[in-house]
Amino acid sequence: MPTLREIQRGFRDSLLDSGREAIAGAIAGDEIAAVDRLCIHRNTMRSVLTGSLRLSYPAVDRLVGGDFFDMAAARFIRTHPPVSGCLDDYGEAFAAFLQAMPETAGLPYLGDVARYEWALTRAAHAEDRAALDLMALGDIAPALHDGLRFMPHPSVSLLDLDYPADAIADAVMAGADDAMAGIAVSSGPVRLVVDRAGDGVRSERLEADAFRFLQALFGGQTLGALAAWGDSDVARYLAEQFTKGRLAGFTTEPAASLSGSLS
Repeated sequence: MPTLREIQRGFRDSLLDSGREAIAGAIAGDEIAAVDRLCIHRNTMRSVLTGSLRLSYPAVDRLVGGDFFDMAAARFIRTHPPVSGCLDDYGEAFAAFLQAMPETAGLPYLGDVARYEWALTRAAHAEDRAALDLMALGDIAPALHDGLRFMPHPSVSLLDLDYPADAIADAVMAGADDAMAGIAVSSGPVRLVVDRAGDGVRSERLEADAFRFLQALFGGQTLGALAAWGDSDVARYLAEQFTKGRLAGFTTEPAASLSGSLS
């Protein structure tokens, strides 16, 4: 008799691969054969996960067509089973998976479109957290200002893409063939910040200097290090993040972590 762990692993394997149903022999009999019941579970799981991917990647779905999307999703599910019980967390690796598929070589921008859509999905489902109030910094001693590190809001993503994925996705979702035809697909890199604003999500294109600043800011560089850049736009870049609610907290060095508006 297999152990409970062996039964659980066998059940998992049978969900991912129809050819691995040896565990059926350890399942109690019923009016429906064990193999058929495993098939029902497998089909249900695939349907649910495919539906979840389709919700996260609607522009990708339209670009490749429903049948191809189903095929790609089936392959992805077999090699990337969920590791969380939350469907909102499923599918982050789909962009790299799509880009690596030989069949998508004719759509070199597909991976970037998927990365963009995952950032939108991530922003939509990110933890609710109050934006940092600039007034929360008023009690920080001037001697500690250089040691301030700011934490991005959980909904924020930075994307450095080879293709204009935002314009492509917008045109595809709008069904605007003229707009799609007018996009210079090979026009060069596009740098985006994606986050949640109110009840919706937003994306904004950034110039190279602003993108580098946000990478450093959200990556944990101190205010002193950022100020040392000597760029006259640093103060403006930082102020914009407060105005747009992209910061959620801060810490100081060498002082202990402060909660800011997070308490």
